[in-house]
Amino acid sequence: MYYCPMNDTKSKIIHIAENLIRTRGYNGFSYKDISSELNIKNAAVHYHFPTKVELGIAVIQHTRHDFEVKFKKSHFDGNNKERLKQFIDLYSKSSKRGIVCFMGALGPSYDLLHPKIQDALTQAGKEIRDCVCIILEEGRMSGEFHFKGTVKSKADLIITSLMASLILNKVTKEDVFSNSVDQILTTI
Repeated sequence: MYYCPMNDTKSKIIHIAENLIRTRGYNGFSYKDISSELNIKNAAVHYHFPTKVELGIAVIQHTRHDFEVKFKKSHFDGNNKERLKQFIDLYSKSSKRGIVCFMGALGPSYDLLHPKIQDALTQAGKEIRDCVCIILEEGRMSGEFHFKGTVKSKADLIITSLMASLILNKVTKEDVFSNSVDQILTTI
């Protein structure tokens, strides 16, 4: 049974749906999976989220909020290299749980998703990219980072390496993630 320290059903539904999206993909679960996990009726899930689209958007919004709290709101301390390591740690937590990030889970089926989910996912991707660009730009300006190419291209390389390594971890059953992190940190 899924354990969630939160008390309210709506939050539990969001957390379970997020886990299901990260393990099975958006089209790989139903409200029955959630209701079974919580030992409630499907109608209770529909009460909080009348459609799966609304639930999908709520999961993305919840993930964006967590990212903002953990990353954007000065939760990250230290120099820019430390800030980058703390950003990478967000992906490391997924690696330790054996799941992919929400971008890696939803991105492959992007064209099949409802336009409202697409919009929310696009916005989340831009926010993640912007944050990494800020770290890299500030690190380059302070002399902490030395890399060729644009900040945007380096940010794209870092984000896609982290995302893809989580997927490869699952497929190969090897620690591709750690290898990718080592390469990221040695090439900045």
